Amino acid sequence: MNRTTGEVETFAPARGIDTRVLENALIRAEVAPARGGKFISLWSKRTGTEWLLPPLRRYDETSTDAGFELWDGGGFDECLPTVAPTATAPDHGEAWRHAWDEEEFSHNSVLLQTTALNGAVTFARRAHLDRASLVLDYSVENRSDVTQSLLYCAHPLLRVEEGDLILLPPEVRSLVIEGSVGNRLGQRGDRVAWPRPKAEEDLSIVGLPDGSQADKLFAGPLAHGSCALLRKSIDEGIEVTFDSRVLPHLGLWICRAAWPESGIRKQYTVALEPASAPFDSLADAERAQMAWKLAPGERRVWTLCFRLDEVHEIEARRNSKEAR
Repeated sequence: MNRTTGEVETFAPARGIDTRVLENALIRAEVAPARGGKFISLWSKRTGTEWLLPPLRRYDETSTDAGFELWDGGGFDECLPTVAPTATAPDHGEAWRHAWDEEEFSHNSVLLQTTALNGAVTFARRAHLDRASLVLDYSVENRSDVTQSLLYCAHPLLRVEEGDLILLPPEVRSLVIEGSVGNRLGQRGDRVAWPRPKAEEDLSIVGLPDGSQADKLFAGPLAHGSCALLRKSIDEGIEVTFDSRVLPHLGLWICRAAWPESGIRKQYTVALEPASAPFDSLADAERAQMAWKLAPGERRVWTLCFRLDEVHEIEARRNSKEAR
């Protein structure tokens, strides 16, 4: 939906880049293997809604040394082996910086693969459609002869409108601050109440893109791997489910036109980010002994599911989880 007119937007495929399209009667997903394997579109045919944030800048070639703020600023990238830069890993990791190899492709499924940590780790993702769901099956494998340290965090930037509702797992009552522009919520490492860190503020309701908010927060460890963004104006939401035994934490990025610091165009987005650790920095995860340690030959697998559905259906599944 267009925020100013309320008219349904028409889907427009990306121009000038090579993509692979997965499509059925309900949804359409588009991925760009040469652009770090990023998803650039998740389109609902039922409501005519694009759920991924469009790019802030033109799609560019991948870069081994550029900061993430110079990337296109939209869509769904993968972060591995870190999010924040460290002495051994660059900004937002390595996966987005390389063209991914296409192993298999059909109208309903695509298998892509890349490497990280100087080729020591193989990172693979098979994407397929299951009715109104985009299902992503991942694996990471240590191909080296020494133990490798890493963290994983999904980075799906969602397109939002004022009044959208953020649903976190039902047990979440507080979040830890990873970063908050101007320290408006507090210092890094502080814990704040969810959804009301202040009496006058409800973080679960998306506000206007007024430049006042850019917050990265973490929830967990979690018993339930589920969260959602609901848009009641069109009776649709996007529900993200994941195995909390493998990804026990959830990052939450809420940006209302306060990032990136440079440039005219800013993000107006929410990102629901299943994560292996409650830190952006691999170094912080290592200090807390919460980084993944993959022994030689060890392989780890997990699945993410992005489901487009009617609001009441998503709320019913959430209520069922709370009842249990």
